[in-house]
Amino acid sequence: MRTTEQTRLIRAGAVCICAGLVYGYLLIPLGLRLRCPFRALTGLRCPGCGVTDFCLAVLHGRFWEAPAYNWGLTVSLPALVWLALSYWKYGRDDARRRQRVCLILAAWLLIWGVIRNVIGL
Repeated sequence: MRTTEQTRLIRAGAVCICAGLVYGYLLIPLGLRLRCPFRALTGLRCPGCGVTDFCLAVLHGRFWEAPAYNWGLTVSLPALVWLALSYWKYGRDDARRRQRVCLILAAWLLIWGVIRNVIGL
């Protein structure tokens, strides 16, 4: 039996997925892309730059092309999948471990942001 919190999370996830599909399949082809505010202000790429193109490549079945858009996300995917499945399976019982994984992911994404601008990825 699902709790109210799980139901709310499932609904929020479904809304996010639908919004992403509308953005990817309707707005981008019309030329209505969102610009990265960090890149607009600094000229540098943030850790999330390329995630939209990564997701679109995956949605279109071009799995081999997707990592080139954002290697940081590619490296993070196993941990992100684990976080989602862990929450689904254990709920709040495993919060401390998930918190550690989130801190490691945040540190990795900050490091990735520096690496991609130094090396030029």
